[in-house]
Amino acid sequence: MHLLETFLEKTERVPLMPAPTPLHRLHRLEEQWRYPGIYIKRDDMTGIGPGGNKIRSLEYILGEAVKEGSRTILAAGPAQSNLCTLTAAACAKLGLDCELVHNGTEPEKKEGNLLLNRILGVKSHFLGDVDSDARNAFVEELFEKYRRDGKNPYVVRNGATTGRGALGYTAAVPELMKQCKEQGISTMTIFAPGGNGGVAAGLVYGNAVMGNPFRIVIVSVEDDRENLGRHIADTVREVEEITGIPAGKPVEELCFIEDGFRGRGWGANTSESAKEIFSFARAEGIFIENIYNSKVLVGMRDWLEKGKTEGPVCYLHTGGFGSLFAQY
Repeated sequence: MHLLETFLEKTERVPLMPAPTPLHRLHRLEEQWRYPGIYIKRDDMTGIGPGGNKIRSLEYILGEAVKEGSRTILAAGPAQSNLCTLTAAACAKLGLDCELVHNGTEPEKKEGNLLLNRILGVKSHFLGDVDSDARNAFVEELFEKYRRDGKNPYVVRNGATTGRGALGYTAAVPELMKQCKEQGISTMTIFAPGGNGGVAAGLVYGNAVMGNPFRIVIVSVEDDRENLGRHIADTVREVEEITGIPAGKPVEELCFIEDGFRGRGWGANTSESAKEIFSFARAEGIFIENIYNSKVLVGMRDWLEKGKTEGPVCYLHTGGFGSLFAQY
């Protein structure tokens, strides 16, 4: 067993998802795009709530919380935050109390993830029209209040993009290596989203430590290449501090960051990504959403059409299905 796999086996985590998530070919997309060997990694099928990438991170984050004896978990994000809903669902499974903090006004009619939060019975705070700094400051005030009350709370910080959270996608690399071996795939280019860099950092770090079995292309959905690269590098350093195993090279040598398909950034469709939501569902019967997944598919398609990669490619579907119902 590799040193990294040994470390991950010994690290605190709570089992939340039925691993491995499926890896399979997209035959109809291959026909339409005229490219053989298009695969999808179904991290929209992580088994808790509406599913999605954050469950991998929460296994390690909530593992630390449980180890520390925390029973009250705090998470924050915009109203349609996938992280918030998945944290609430994971806490329900683990028997933990969860409170969510949103910047935005509470709508009279709950849609998308807010409806799921209501079904889960989670307590939610709506702060009105404030920025993320004010939202995070409220979370810290709530954290201190509960500490004074002796509740030993735990905060899921920075959208789960922390060194510990990135261990989830670090662990996904050996999982995917095993699946590729079983399916006779010797090489593969993975197209994955880059928001605040948590998924990307775990993938890039895990791939590096495992000997670079994959080529990694991170498609930015928000920041330019320089800023996203900085976010990824910062989180990779946090992972290195936790594991004690160096990645060996700087981030820019371990992946390619594609920033040409982000449009106006977070949560804003491009004309191409708006179309992809419909065309992908009609080709494969799989739903994607606006913020992450549609832009990744647009970027991957462009790379294939321009011959910028060859051999099998894999689209990492990171979920977000719940938010789709409030996006139209």
